[in-house]
Amino acid sequence: MRDLLAVGCRILSDQEHDHFHPGHVSARVAAGADRFWVKAGGIGLGEVGPASFVLLDLDGNRLAGDGSLHHEMPIHGEIYRRRPDVGAIVHTHPFYSAALAATAADFRVVSQDSLPFAPRPAHYDSALLIVTPEQGRGVAQTLGDGCLVLLRNHGIVAAGANIEEAVYLAVAFERSVRLQHVAAGLGEVREIAPDEIADMTAGFAASQADRSRMVFAYLRRRLRDAGD
Repeated sequence: MRDLLAVGCRILSDQEHDHFHPGHVSARVAAGADRFWVKAGGIGLGEVGPASFVLLDLDGNRLAGDGSLHHEMPIHGEIYRRRPDVGAIVHTHPFYSAALAATAADFRVVSQDSLPFAPRPAHYDSALLIVTPEQGRGVAQTLGDGCLVLLRNHGIVAAGANIEEAVYLAVAFERSVRLQHVAAGLGEVREIAPDEIADMTAGFAASQADRSRMVFAYLRRRLRDAGD
């Protein structure tokens, strides 16, 4: 699992989710477990290896592993507590998504990458770091049954059934927002029609697990081709 988490971190770095050393990825040790491995602090996503993780319980107590901890561990613990279906979480500050979070603009459904977040992602309306259990519960409640929450003036939190899905969701969201930004510079943004969104979402939902695995595998091959 830590090998796969490390690959996920390096994929996120390759996909421009780096923001110096902040940003963290976690995964439960097993389905429904009350323990999770999470990236240690002080290192960038692209520097992560299998030893770069700390084992925590849902209250943030260290159970194993070395290294410092990021301050925002309540994001992970409280989402896992509220959502037993979630097996992995990504919190990053990708540039275009963070820019969107700093505006009053709406997320627009502009491509297939947008569909998991249609019609709009959840918004957590505070720029404060998520450092207390109460704040973590606020993020978890805002996320609800969804897969991504946009943190105001901050970044994103993506929640998936497994590492592959959480990484895929984070990458797809940033790609969608980047496309929206470019489209707005070319002319009036034309969203996918609501009835087509419904049809496409229904079709994509049935293949979400396979899609996540295939995209993750492709992005992993990109790393290998680049010599990682």
